[in-house]
Amino acid sequence: MIFPVFASVVVFCIWLAYEIRKSNKKGEKSEKAFWAREAEADNTRKLPLDDLHYIIIPDEIYKPFLNSKGEFLESDDDTPKDFADALTAFKHLKNSKIVNFSNISNTDLKLTYGAANLSELTLYDQNFVLLIRTLYSMGEYFNKLGDKDTAKNMLEFAVSSGSDSIGTFKLLASIYKEEEDFSKINYLVSAASLLNGLTKGPILNHLRELVPSDKENEENILDILD
Repeated sequence: MIFPVFASVVVFCIWLAYEIRKSNKKGEKSEKAFWAREAEADNTRKLPLDDLHYIIIPDEIYKPFLNSKGEFLESDDDTPKDFADALTAFKHLKNSKIVNFSNISNTDLKLTYGAANLSELTLYDQNFVLLIRTLYSMGEYFNKLGDKDTAKNMLEFAVSSGSDSIGTFKLLASIYKEEEDFSKINYLVSAASLLNGLTKGPILNHLRELVPSDKENEENILDILD
């Protein structure tokens, strides 16, 4: 009995050593490919940025932050912090370029637009992150005030701009559910289906739980007929 057990251990050790070597080779190959691609990206010449999908903030988003003259409001000690922070953010974003690069790596950005543009492109993406965060904050703010229309404007623009924020989708869906506007929840499902990040699955799972099933719709119709 000792020999078969010993032979099995030897075979296992040989197999394990083979798998480790194979894994190491794959790792070395992947690392070489990565650095080769990175070197190519670093040597890509600077290209024009005219074809970028710049996000333009519509006037209706700025409206709650402007006075009767169309100028930005000035915050003071009585201004709620969330609103004051949003006011500061929108003042900055008003004259800034905004692009969503959330699913594009720095290497791909350099390969596409040139290494010399990376810093500028990073700023555009940071502006996008600020925009999405501010829109969600204001969605919460106006929703708590009972101003559903303004809250929806903020959240809907965030979704249309490519937001993958779970909070944004959940809050907007809750407003639609409260209004029994399930067709718009289906729109959110379609929008979430286009996402590529890690939040796509949780967002879709949450939204699909809010939409009545066909069976529930049939029962509702029967109730109406009765």
